Amino acid sequence: MQATEEALLKAASDKLRVCILRLAGIYGEGRELIKIFSRFAGKTRAGSGGEIANWIHLDDIVSAIEFVRNQQLQGVFNLLNDANITNKELLDTLLSKYNLPLISWDSSVKSDRLYNARVSNQKIKAAGYQLIHPQIIF
Repeated sequence: MQATEEALLKAASDKLRVCILRLAGIYGEGRELIKIFSRFAGKTRAGSGGEIANWIHLDDIVSAIEFVRNQQLQGVFNLLNDANITNKELLDTLLSKYNLPLISWDSSVKSDRLYNARVSNQKIKAAGYQLIHPQIIF
């Protein structure tokens, strides 16, 4: 992905503006969190659940695309909400809301998650974008 981003950014010119939106996990209509995670209810997962949960609602993706187009922004922007919670917090809240059994975490087994990064959305917010869903909608 980095090579693709670099190639796109190099293609920018006075006549071609390039704006890249790096999306967090996508949820919203048709991609409800409970549909994504209900299969894990009552099961044991590797790790502690302490990885950061980075998510963005579909409404914000559509809105941000329109925003960057109207503002003619250039560059790379991270698009995620302000939730700043862990996977354990996310899943405990979600499964509890639907009265499903919680996940047991086995910290003696290394998590299979490839990335664990606290990502900032401050650049796009500093450009003037206001999130429609700054927190996760359970």
